[in-house]
Amino acid sequence: MAEPNWSDFRIILALSNGGSVTGAAKLLGVDASTVSRRLAAAEDAFGAVLIIRGGGVFRFTAEGQAILDAARAMDTTISETTSSVRSMRQTLTGPVRIACVQTAVHVLRPLADEVARAHPDLRLEIMSSIAPVDLVKGEADIAVRTIAPKDPGLVIAHAFTWGSCLYASKDYLATQGRPETAGDLAAHQLVRYGTPLLPARAFGWIEQFADPDRPATRVENTDSARIILEQGGGIGALFCVVGDGCVNLERVFPDPFDQMESWVLYHESARGSARVRAVLDSLVAYLKARRGWLSGLDGAD
Repeated sequence: MAEPNWSDFRIILALSNGGSVTGAAKLLGVDASTVSRRLAAAEDAFGAVLIIRGGGVFRFTAEGQAILDAARAMDTTISETTSSVRSMRQTLTGPVRIACVQTAVHVLRPLADEVARAHPDLRLEIMSSIAPVDLVKGEADIAVRTIAPKDPGLVIAHAFTWGSCLYASKDYLATQGRPETAGDLAAHQLVRYGTPLLPARAFGWIEQFADPDRPATRVENTDSARIILEQGGGIGALFCVVGDGCVNLERVFPDPFDQMESWVLYHESARGSARVRAVLDSLVAYLKARRGWLSGLDGAD
C-alpha cells in the first residue's frame, strides 16, 4: 500500500471546494476522469472509502471528513508559509552573512556601516574562519574566496585581485639597507611562511631568493608576519591592503609581485532574495571602488 502524500489530501480538498468531480476538475485544471483516478488512488493510499456517491451529489465518509479537515489545515499552513517566505525574500530585513578570508575582515568592516545607512533593517555579519564555509548548506549567504568555485550551484557575482608586495620596517631598511634587486634578498633576514601556504604565489614567491644557510623565521599567517616585520624582523610578503596600512612599514620594491584572484560568490538558491541582492550590490560596488587599493597598484610608483 502506497503512503499518502499531499496530492491525496489535495484531491479531497478540491472535491470539497468544487462540490463535484467536475468542479474539482476545473479547480485543478484537469479532466473529470483524472479526478476520479486520483480519488481512487487516495482511497487506496488511506485504505478507506472517503466519498459516498448518491445521484449527482456525494458526501464524505467519517474517514473522508477527517482527511478533509487535515487537508484544510495543511492548505492554510502552506498558504501562510508561502506568503511568509515570499515576504522574507522581498523585504530588506534581517541578517546577511558574508564569509571571507581572514585578510578581508578589516577590508570589509566599513561595508557594514554603508549597508546600515542604506538599509537600516539589514544586519550585515562578516565571518572569518580557517575552515571553509559551505554556502550550499546555508552557513553563509555570500562568500569572498581565493579558491576558484567548483560547485555548479555557486554563482560568481564579482572577481578581483589581492596584490602582494615585499615589506620591511623603516628601521630595518635604515640599518640593513634596501635590496636593489630580488637577487639581493638572499643577503637579508627573511620572514617566510609555513609549508601549507607556500603553494600560493603570494606566500611562496620569496622562497626562491632565500639563502638556505641563513636562519629562517617562519609564520603561519599574515598577522604574525606583519607583527614581526613591524618589529624590524626582516623582509617579508604581505597583501598590499595590510602592508600599506602600517605606518612603520615600507614597500621594499614599488610594484606588487603577485595578484591573487578572488571571487564574490553566492548560491543560486539566494538569487531571488532582496536582502542578499542588496548586500551583493553594495559589496561589489565597494570592491570596484577600491580595485586599485586591493590590487596594490594605487601604491606603486
